[in-house]
Amino acid sequence: MLNIGMTELLVFGIIALLVLGPEKLPEAARFAGKWYSKAKRMISNVQNDIDRELRLSELREQMQNEMKRIQELEQKMQAQMQELQQQSLLANEQQQEKAILQNKNSSPTYLYCEHKAPKVYASKFNHALHAPLKAAVQPFDCIQEAV
Repeated sequence: MLNIGMTELLVFGIIALLVLGPEKLPEAARFAGKWYSKAKRMISNVQNDIDRELRLSELREQMQNEMKRIQELEQKMQAQMQELQQQSLLANEQQQEKAILQNKNSSPTYLYCEHKAPKVYASKFNHALHAPLKAAVQPFDCIQEAV
């Protein structure tokens, strides 16, 4: 850490012995050792904190990339779902058109419904493309043909 060699440490020890004397030297060495260990521990903690923050930032970046990927996949899936729904709607419409065309060639259908009066009302209707079935059925006083 400080790049101090053995000769430099020996010179420092001799100077400290001459300046402090034999009685205060062990106490000063303990004091210097404590401060050295505290400084070393603090530097080690700072390095560990920096490493931890770097790992966390890398994990955050990976998580954001995964979230973007998931969102892209979700958008693709939603687009596919919409496409499938549109295809199923088109298929249903085609089937309904085929059924209506087949029914159009057959005889007209009579629907009987009882209105609030005790009389029975009937209506005859011909199938029309894209016309709702309920709109074609209305009670009449007598049998009429609804178009």
